[in-house]
Amino acid sequence: MNPAENAPPTVSDDPQHTIRVVAGRTGLTADAIRAWERRYGAVQPGRTDTRRRLYSDADVERLLLLRRAIAAGRRIGDVAQLSDEELRAMVNADDSAQALAPPPIAGPSALRRRSEGDWVPAGLEAIERLDSAALQGVLSDAAVSLSPTRMLDEVLMPILREIGERWRSGELRPAHEHFATAMLRSFLGNVPVTYSSSEDAPLAIVTTPAGQLHELGALGAAVTAGLDGWRPLYLGPNLPAEDIAMAVRDCGARLVALSIVYPPDDRRISDELRRLRRLLPPDVPVLVGGASASSYADVLRELGLLLVQDFAELRDELRRLRGA
Repeated sequence: MNPAENAPPTVSDDPQHTIRVVAGRTGLTADAIRAWERRYGAVQPGRTDTRRRLYSDADVERLLLLRRAIAAGRRIGDVAQLSDEELRAMVNADDSAQALAPPPIAGPSALRRRSEGDWVPAGLEAIERLDSAALQGVLSDAAVSLSPTRMLDEVLMPILREIGERWRSGELRPAHEHFATAMLRSFLGNVPVTYSSSEDAPLAIVTTPAGQLHELGALGAAVTAGLDGWRPLYLGPNLPAEDIAMAVRDCGARLVALSIVYPPDDRRISDELRRLRRLLPPDVPVLVGGASASSYADVLRELGLLLVQDFAELRDELRRLRGA
């Protein structure tokens, strides 16, 4: 048992925290926190005037309790609606039971299905070891337990985001990033077989702008579009504005979705976005997401392009645009 996990969070001078601060203090990914909030109402953060989430110290403590409950094998859907007092009593009981339990017996009899809280750390551990069999096992295990939408939100996207952050910080080497990309590309490429869009469904072009070589976010966007009633046409990464516009014209697409992952300060991206907006018909909206998309918020606003912060916002926009 880690004493740091059991200690109450330190109250800071500022009792309101952004989601990145909360992720660091709880050990949860930002994606997991958003998913727990959206799907289960686990916490109810405040909002700034610009709709940015702000979490209180009480929210942080509740997320820590939920994390401990999940680590003990509970399902988030079963515990998210409990009061703080009920959660605290539960995790204390779980801790006591764990302390009294005999040590596990090594060998095949000790194997068990991973709980919901295990897939992301297990996947990252497999990536660090370059262990393809272990990573495939994690993904397959999660795939049979979760819907495709939850698989994207709660497993694949947190893994992708964490890989990107560790790669940029130097914790992971390029070999790890390439290994993960190859494995997850293969896995995501098989997800679309779980849906079938009708021929008259609106067509969405999905790609990354010229110079953007990281494609997993775009693949995830294509899968999300397919699950939400669009007919996605994924064109791969690193596509110039002229080719995107040509594909829209030739295929009659009603939407373009772009992923921008790295870097956050490439002026060429802004130039590509301006060129694309000029070349596209004015009634074709452009959705832009990815780890670095918000860094280009000014040019997105200037051009009338739609910034989506995560796959939940992408789904909301896809449904709104499809209805329109």
